[in-house]
Amino acid sequence: MRNCGSSFRTLALAGVLCVMAVACSSTSSPADNTPADSCGSLDSACSDFPWPDVPADVLADVVADVPADEPTPDVPADVLPELPAAEPSCFGDVCAADPTHVPVPTEFGPFPVGVSRHTFIDPNNPNADGTPRVLVTEFWYPTTEEYRGKPIYSYDIKADGTDALREKYKDVDLGIFPCNAVWGAPVRVGESPWPLVLFSHGAYGIRYQSVFFTVMLASHGYVVMAPDHQGNTLYEIMVQGYDGASLVESAERRPRDLEYMLDAMTLKVKDPTDPFYGRVDTNNAASTGHSFGGLTSYAITGDPRIKAIVPMAPEASMVDLISPNYGAPNIEDLVLPTMMMGGLLDHTLNYTTSMWDPWNQQKPPKWFLTINRGGHYSFTDICRMNLAGVAPLWGDAADAMNDGCNPDTNWDFHETQKAVNHYAISFLNRFIRGSTGSADYLTPESGAVYGDEIVFHAAPQ
Repeated sequence: MRNCGSSFRTLALAGVLCVMAVACSSTSSPADNTPADSCGSLDSACSDFPWPDVPADVLADVVADVPADEPTPDVPADVLPELPAAEPSCFGDVCAADPTHVPVPTEFGPFPVGVSRHTFIDPNNPNADGTPRVLVTEFWYPTTEEYRGKPIYSYDIKADGTDALREKYKDVDLGIFPCNAVWGAPVRVGESPWPLVLFSHGAYGIRYQSVFFTVMLASHGYVVMAPDHQGNTLYEIMVQGYDGASLVESAERRPRDLEYMLDAMTLKVKDPTDPFYGRVDTNNAASTGHSFGGLTSYAITGDPRIKAIVPMAPEASMVDLISPNYGAPNIEDLVLPTMMMGGLLDHTLNYTTSMWDPWNQQKPPKWFLTINRGGHYSFTDICRMNLAGVAPLWGDAADAMNDGCNPDTNWDFHETQKAVNHYAISFLNRFIRGSTGSADYLTPESGAVYGDEIVFHAAPQ
C-alpha cells in the first residue's frame, strides 16, 4: 500500500520518487461485482485499436460502442429529444444546496443515488508499451424517486477483481461493503444540470475506495466520475506487490485520465442516446482525490472547467514538479478554492512537508481540516476491508492497520468520515452549487461536535 507522487519529464523527479518509495500513498477498499457495461473512445471506435494487456475476465465485460469522437449531428434544436420533466430538488424538509438552501452536509442528501460503470478506451494517452489506456470508470449520480428505498449495491473486491486475485485469495474473505446506491438506476433530471466531480484514487487504490464520500456527494446533487488508473490499482499490488517504477508511469497518465473524463462526459451530455444526455454541467466541475489522487487533483487546475479541489492526504510537496506539465499553476500561484485534509498521525506521508507546508504556500481562498488522530487511510474505506485476513498474503495490509485503521491509536474511521463529509460537502456546496449559506459550515465552530479530534483552519480571503 505504498504510493508516491511524481512527474516524469525530469530525471530529478524520478530520483525524488525513488527516495520516497517507502513514504507515499494510498490504496484501498471495496470493489464491485457487476460487469462493465460499455466502452468508448473519444477518438476512435474501440475495435480500431489493439486491446491492452489486461485480464481476459476484464476484457470479456467490455462491449464496443459508437465512436465518441463522431461529431454531434447538426440537428435542429426542436428535433432533439426533450428531457423528461425535472424532479423536485427537495425531499421532505431536505433540499439540495443552492443560493437559498443549506443542507446539513453530514446527512444523506435529498436524492436517492444510482451507480453504474463504463469502460473507456483512450488511445491518445497510451501506456508505456504503446497500448491504448483502459479506464474502468464508476459513476454515482442522483436517480429517480422510484428507486428510493430499493435494494442497494455492495462492492466485492474479489468478485470485481482479476482471476489472479481470486486465485491468490481464494481462501480469504476480502469483505463485502454495502453502498447506499442502486445499481443501474437511471440518471435523474434535475431542475438544473448536475455539477460534475472527478475522483482520483490513491496509488494502488481503486475507483470505489471512498464510497462513504462519493455516494454522499451524489445524494446532494452531484455526478461523480472515478476511473481506475490502469497499472496503479489495488489489484496490481495485491497480486504482484509494490512496484515503484509504476508510480512514474502513473504520474504521467493520471492527470490526462481526469481530463479525458471531463471530455468524455462533455460528449455524453450531447448524445441524445446517452443516459447522461442534458443532465450534467461539465463547465462547473470539481476535482478531488486521496494521496496520489490528491496530487492529481492539483495537476488539472489549469483546466478552466475545474472550479474547486478537495485533496485528501495529498503529496502536495510535488505539485510544482507535476502541475506545469499540464498547464496548471505552481502551488504558490494557485487561487482556486481548495479544501485540503490531512491526518496528524499519517505514517505514509509526512503531514508537515506533504500537506501543511504546501497548503501554507497557497493563496486564499483555502481551508484545511486536520484529523488529530487520523492516519493516511482515514480518508478511505480501506478500514472496512479484512486487513488482518489478507495480511499473511499481502504484507502491505499491515500499513493500513496502523495508519488510520488502528482502533487504539486512530480516531474511529466512521467518525472521521463524518468530519470529512461535513467539510468537503459543505465546501463543494458553497463553491460548486452556489450555496453561500454553506459557508457557515466552513468554520472551526461548526466542527465543535468533534471536540479535540480535529483542528480546522479557514483562510477565505
